[in-house]
Formats: sequence, C-alpha cells, structure tokens
Amino acid sequence: MMNKKPIKSVREASVKEVCERIQEAYNLGFMIEVYQFAESGGPYNPNLFMIDLYMPVKEDAK
Repeated sequence: MMNKKPIKSVREASVKEVCERIQEAYNLGFMIEVYQFAESGGPYNPNLFMIDLYMPVKEDAK
C-alpha cells in the first residue's frame, strides 16, 4: 500500500452526517476512508467519525 495523504479530513458526530458526506464525496468522484473513534455519542466526544477524502488514482498511473 502506498503512503497516501488525504486531501481533506472531515469529522462528523452521527452516522447520518457520515452518510451524507460519503454521498457528497462519491458524487464528486473522491475515494474515501471512514474511521470510527467511539461507539456512542455524548457531550464529551462530539467527533465520533473521521472521513478522509482522497483523489482517485488510476491503475495505470506511474
């Protein structure tokens, strides 16, 4: 696996927000990775998910 750096990272608190961001990224043609930091929400941890957006990489790119 290559060492890749996201072009943007977004934090979200709910699955609904994550799904909306994923749909937006998909519509724009980005590749994404989603990380979950905690199982349930609460006042102490509003940023439960991190979404990293990457530029799509073509298979034949050098």
